[in-house]
Amino acid sequence: MTPSTSNATHPPFSKTVLYCFECGHESQIDGDWTVRQRCDREVYTCPDCETTIASRPHRASRATPNGGSPGYCSGD
Repeated sequence: MTPSTSNATHPPFSKTVLYCFECGHESQIDGDWTVRQRCDREVYTCPDCETTIASRPHRASRATPNGGSPGYCSGD
């Protein structure tokens, strides 16, 4: 039998893990990231260096009724 060539010290990358490109912090998407609601967006920032990691549509606004587009936000 051939021994496994996988590296046990580094788990495979997961789509549910976010990485901060500024300081290298990493955590699950539901981990320790700071999440702020901005109109119809969820903004994920690094808890260590406060770099914005991701901005995604708010869960409740992902499906817009009647196929319309999300409304304007005065903060945009």
